Amino acid sequence: MGYKILNHHLMLILLIQLFLWVTIINGQFTPGPRSGHTANFAGGKIYIIGGYNFSGISITTSDAFYLSGDPLTWTDLNSQGANIPFKFGHTANVGGPNQDLIFIIGGGPSMNSVYQFDTKTNKLSVIGNAPEPNRAFMGSVINGGKIYLFGGNDFNNINTLFNDLYIFDTTSLNWASGSLINAPPPTNKLTATLVNGIIYYIGGMQMNNLHTPMTNIYQYDTIANIWSLKIATLALGDVPGPRSGHTAVLVGAKICIFGGIYLNYQSPKEPIAMLDVITLQWSIPQFKNPKLPTLPNLVYHTATQLDSVMFVAFGNDTNVPNDGFNGLSNSIYVFEFNSLQWTKAPAAAFVQPNSGPNPSPNNPSPKTNPANPGATILPTLPLTSKSTVSPTTLPTILPEDQPSNKPVIVGLSVGIVLVGSAAIGALIFVFYRRKKRKEFDDTSTSNGQIPFNQFDQRSSLYPNQQQYAPDQFPNQYQQFTPQQRISNFNNLSQPQEYSGQDSILQIPSDGEDRFSNHTSNYYPGSETYPYTQGSEIPPPPPPKTP
Repeated sequence: MGYKILNHHLMLILLIQLFLWVTIINGQFTPGPRSGHTANFAGGKIYIIGGYNFSGISITTSDAFYLSGDPLTWTDLNSQGANIPFKFGHTANVGGPNQDLIFIIGGGPSMNSVYQFDTKTNKLSVIGNAPEPNRAFMGSVINGGKIYLFGGNDFNNINTLFNDLYIFDTTSLNWASGSLINAPPPTNKLTATLVNGIIYYIGGMQMNNLHTPMTNIYQYDTIANIWSLKIATLALGDVPGPRSGHTAVLVGAKICIFGGIYLNYQSPKEPIAMLDVITLQWSIPQFKNPKLPTLPNLVYHTATQLDSVMFVAFGNDTNVPNDGFNGLSNSIYVFEFNSLQWTKAPAAAFVQPNSGPNPSPNNPSPKTNPANPGATILPTLPLTSKSTVSPTTLPTILPEDQPSNKPVIVGLSVGIVLVGSAAIGALIFVFYRRKKRKEFDDTSTSNGQIPFNQFDQRSSLYPNQQQYAPDQFPNQYQQFTPQQRISNFNNLSQPQEYSGQDSILQIPSDGEDRFSNHTSNYYPGSETYPYTQGSEIPPPPPPKTP
């Protein structure tokens, strides 16, 4: 969009920009409108670097200034010798060993150098070159002292897009390349947001003026060097719509995108939207301003997160005709997420008069715009010496090809419950069986029968012996008389009827009556068997002598 507007400017606008690019109010610096700049929070200050105002003026040096103090005041850095070359569509990230250096990479039309700006001394130095060609509108984020730069376009040919990933170490000042496997297609003007070591890439424009759908969330794992594509769910009404040239900040567990344009420089229906990084569900927050019914439609602006506040600066206002200065915004917008309120103030509202003491924090004086005394300016932003942005603690996000452990845990829990229930049931069953058996054994013993457990013990000793039930052994006795004969000494006869003990063998005979002079001295129970104590049946009385 910026390249198209560059070809449509008037001489009148050129003259206006000669006076309004940087103005002085009451001897104080105030910035002019711009787009394509960068904003970084470091040391309690918001640093604004570069940008363009479409004036057509040949610019060799970028604006560099910051906002800080209470009350908030702009401070010019060029007057202190910053001298940063002209940059538009570049990237800027805070890094270095002490997190006090701003690294400026890409953009143009200056050479493809890497610049390091020291926020302590306000000095600029060249520390090397970035990979060729010189690129603009890349998605960048810093993590662990390393800047990750993805995509972008050739600054000299906006139709040439890239999808490679370069990694710049702000401590060693070395370059490396990231994985290209499953990387997004060549894209520019997209956003990059860091969430627990994972970079979320949202929106942007691809080849042939195709926009990346807002359902496609590309993620890059900075630790594993792995790309993945996740599918998000749009809010009711299929919003938010696709866009490029927007901004994104992390607020809690949600990524807030703001602004952007679509196709023929159309503004999205909903300027602001939020993506839940846990559920990947889009939602549209309802910010309100009693004095301003509609949100601004900005593109190529900047957004800086300060605790629960999003600080939006400058940009191209798509609600205003894009004919140079009239299409730019020279305002600051503050979005408060706790109250869902937003406010607006011109850049001149942050210029304080020379006279009069600064208001005390405990008893502040009314803050007014010197250019418009009747207008109330923004309240003090949460600017401290250290960033007030707290790290977001989120559940680990597994790659798509790694299954969750939740089914395993649920399965183990169910299995443990089932096994425990089965064990308890088995114990109850065994106890019940033993109790019933004991009751039966007591009853059988009282009736003169051999308990079952006696047969069980014999079965274990003589596994091949035939088992009998108790009702096969009536309580009767068989006596042998001297007239009984056995015809064969070598053969054993079949056992006689059992009378309460083991099977009884017939006595072999030698042809003579061995019991002729004796009474029968054999009776059931005279054998020795492995019975337990008390298992024998008492012997019958001896027969009477005839």
